[in-house]
Amino acid sequence: MKNSSRQELKEAAKNHKTTMGVLSVKNTINGQRYIEGSLNLESLVNRIKFLLNSRQFTQQQLQNDWIQYGEQAFTFETLQVIPIQENRFTNYRQEVAKAEKAAIAQYNAPQELYND
Repeated sequence: MKNSSRQELKEAAKNHKTTMGVLSVKNTINGQRYIEGSLNLESLVNRIKFLLNSRQFTQQQLQNDWIQYGEQAFTFETLQVIPIQENRFTNYRQEVAKAEKAAIAQYNAPQELYND
């Protein structure tokens, strides 16, 4: 690998900002959703897809629907993005947890959610 391209990759990795927020995995067949918050939404999508494809996801009903309907029956969408604030004392874990709880509370009927 050339030093210049290696430097460019290092610089790109250093400058890459993660996106914090709340993610929804929606079953387009029955309308049910799985909602989860994360400090890194990109890695959350990758983790959920990996676990579902390897049949290791902990929410069994979602896992069963993934097996039955396939990946094409599900959409991944960002419900809320938590902006980075100037205040360095902001507890982003708390902010993500509050946003996740608020997103889950928007659904009245428990049958709309995979979340327990």
